Amino acid sequence: MTALLGPSDDNGCGGIHQHVSASGDVVVAGRDININYSGAAAFAVQKFAAPPPAGLAELTQARQQPSVLLTAQRQTIAFTGRDSEMAELRQWRDEPAVCSVWAWHAPGGQGKTRLGQQLGRETADAGWRVGVATHQDAAPGESGAKPLAQPSWWLPAGRRPLLLLVDYAERWPLHDLLKFLGDCRPRARKVRVLLLARSVDWWPTVAAELDKRGFTAGGGGQPYLLTALAHDVPGRSRLFEAACRRFAQIYQPDIPAQGWPGQWHPPGDLGDDSVYGITLGIHMAALATVDAHTRQMTPPASAGDVSRYLLDRERSYWSRLHGSAPDTVRAAARTVLLACLTGPQPRDDGIRLLELIGLASRSDGEKLLDAHDRCYPPTSTSTVLEPVYPDRLAEDFIALSLPVSPAGERITPSGHTDSWSATTLITTHRNPDGTVVIGPGPLTARTDGQPPAGHTSRILIFLAAAASRNQHVKGWLDTMLSADPALAVYAGGVALSAVVPYTSPTLAETINRLLPERSLDLDPAAAILAQHLLDHSDDSPEQRARRSGELASRLAHVGRWEQALASAEESASLYRQLAEVNSDAYLPDLAMALNGLGATLSDLGRRKQALGPIEEAVGIYQGLAEVNPDAYLPGLAMALTNLGASLANLGRLEHALGPSEDAVAIYQGLAEVNPDAYLPDLAKALNNLGVRVVELGRLEQALDLAGDVVDIYQGLAEVNPDAYLPHLAMALNNLGANLMELGRPEQALGPTDLAVNIWRLLAEANPDAYLPDLAMALTNLGTSLSTLDRLGQALGPAKESASIYHGLAEANPDAYLPNLAASLTNLSLLLPELNCLEQALGLAEGAVAICRQLADANPDAHLPDLAASLRAYALVCEGEFEPSSQHWCSG
Repeated sequence: MTALLGPSDDNGCGGIHQHVSASGDVVVAGRDININYSGAAAFAVQKFAAPPPAGLAELTQARQQPSVLLTAQRQTIAFTGRDSEMAELRQWRDEPAVCSVWAWHAPGGQGKTRLGQQLGRETADAGWRVGVATHQDAAPGESGAKPLAQPSWWLPAGRRPLLLLVDYAERWPLHDLLKFLGDCRPRARKVRVLLLARSVDWWPTVAAELDKRGFTAGGGGQPYLLTALAHDVPGRSRLFEAACRRFAQIYQPDIPAQGWPGQWHPPGDLGDDSVYGITLGIHMAALATVDAHTRQMTPPASAGDVSRYLLDRERSYWSRLHGSAPDTVRAAARTVLLACLTGPQPRDDGIRLLELIGLASRSDGEKLLDAHDRCYPPTSTSTVLEPVYPDRLAEDFIALSLPVSPAGERITPSGHTDSWSATTLITTHRNPDGTVVIGPGPLTARTDGQPPAGHTSRILIFLAAAASRNQHVKGWLDTMLSADPALAVYAGGVALSAVVPYTSPTLAETINRLLPERSLDLDPAAAILAQHLLDHSDDSPEQRARRSGELASRLAHVGRWEQALASAEESASLYRQLAEVNSDAYLPDLAMALNGLGATLSDLGRRKQALGPIEEAVGIYQGLAEVNPDAYLPGLAMALTNLGASLANLGRLEHALGPSEDAVAIYQGLAEVNPDAYLPDLAKALNNLGVRVVELGRLEQALDLAGDVVDIYQGLAEVNPDAYLPHLAMALNNLGANLMELGRPEQALGPTDLAVNIWRLLAEANPDAYLPDLAMALTNLGTSLSTLDRLGQALGPAKESASIYHGLAEANPDAYLPNLAASLTNLSLLLPELNCLEQALGLAEGAVAICRQLADANPDAHLPDLAASLRAYALVCEGEFEPSSQHWCSG
């Protein structure tokens, strides 16, 4: 097998959406590389402490403040039912699988936290270690976990099995959730991770990565929907009456049960699934009913009035605690609103926020925060502004505080409506001509042009949740984002995913234009936004073609290749129809769509199918560039780059060189005129040309090209590491590949090792995109080490590479079987020297079988690989080891 699979064709790499700092100098192959990278994750694990249920005396003292009686931590109403669910969880926990993850989901208030607590108690009693994982972007209050101080683990590796509970899993950035799972694996011989979430749009991406991290998926790979405790009116009536009896005991412990009504009457219709399909909804209704009966007040007339009634009771409590003066109560309410919007804050930040929104000076702010802490004690001594729990009440309080929106939706007035609340989200001023200009409010405004504070994410998430039940909140959300659409980008992927359903097509289009081409954090949300735009496209083929093409690109970025292909095919088909009618207007779009279709087919390993669309795209661009070179030369160069890669993938190496050289020539001319715009494209084209000349054996020329590519990407990555760190890793890998081919293994080791470290960081964050690159770089690292006779050190990278390629080839054999064969061959050549001859023979035979299958299907591309695998098999049979016969992969 040839030593080079080819320094990889660079058709675009993604960025990493986390801080990457520049510090220190690393010298590789005579070049200073001063890029450092940080993989720190913003999560922590604390030891599970089973909270005891609050006693009757404590609950009776809390009856003036209804929200306290509803929190999961108080366990006011005993855990009941869920026998079948607990049996499912116990069975999963006790299965023989070493490590397993299971996602359970339900709307907020369905009892997920209580279920997790019950499983934690039982599992701790059974002798397991139990932990609670918390992320800085997830709400910690109801789960019982303390807010993060410093990201850390509480437990070392141990012999006892380990259960980890993750509440609010949907609010974890995916790269942090995957990194967390990777960190869990070595902590115990047996690991269970229960993910509790409100939604599971994120689950397929996580599930696809479990095998690579040594996990299985519980429930046969399917998330478990936690349904209501009761599904019909009689069942809900029983739950409602039981909750009423419990609350009656708390409100009047001296009155015997027979002194209370025999039949409690719920607000509204118990058949209303939107309210009473949620366990919390039944408990809230029962609490409001008993409270009203005790106080001889009119109970809520409908399910929709329950939150309003309970929040009225909260307001009465503020009045009793702080004083009944209108200004005092108003200040308390506004502080509660701030806490609901921003979540817990360090004390200095809390004072700064009070000053920022004009609520209090520093001296008065101290008093206001102290008063708020007495009402809502913080879960940590280092924070203030504890919000109202459960989240449902906080969301509804935000909705009730906001007045009619600028869009004019009508709302029922309440004692909580405060026009001031809107000023925290938006500002307005009137121009001399009388027009009103709306801008971001103090909580979301940029400071000196910098992105707003981290609490913007929580604000958008809670507004979106409130908007799901309150039409007028949609108006405020739309107005706030229209004033600064970049807020949805700054807030991160979780917040963007939450607000997408409430964005108009115009606003969604504006946000879409602000998104980066690639971002580990934003890519999943960008795909959701692209689908939203397609779903709300008008009937015109032009708009649908454009949005289908954008969706194809976004889906490809998150590894959803088959779905990306369907969208790419639709885009190309629609543009072809449009071009047949009006070629002048739509031929450029058709060329772009065909180029994207070919690239997607190539990514799926369908290389023969990919050639046709790419060749057609090149032909169209050549004709367009002859007429208007300024407009279409960049498109021609891009298509030529892909054509060279496509021909090379089919084994037509001589034919591939010409298009690659032409692409470089075009980009060199463009970069001389506009380096900011075209240096990245020139680097890609130079890299791909290096691939071509290596394939033709021109190694010295390839080395020069690889050095030029490293130089360009180093400069780009220093300025914008998010976008160009992956490209730099690829360039370093290829530089090492060229040095190895020229017989300079010592020089090759430095860039190769650095490439592995960068790819590992990237793959932890976005495995769909970067695991193949990590596997390739590990193969090269193992080859470098073995060539230097450091066989023991070489074995680890070689095994890891083969393991990764095995998983990739199972999911996509067309794309990764050649790589798997190469990695097996490399591993088989190492093992004889480590006295593992029998295992080496098995691996070598497997590599030959794969290469034979590939060569039968495409002899031009894979006959050399078959010959090389047969030669390696012969060497293993003879018990010989020849480092120079190992495979070297370029990315």
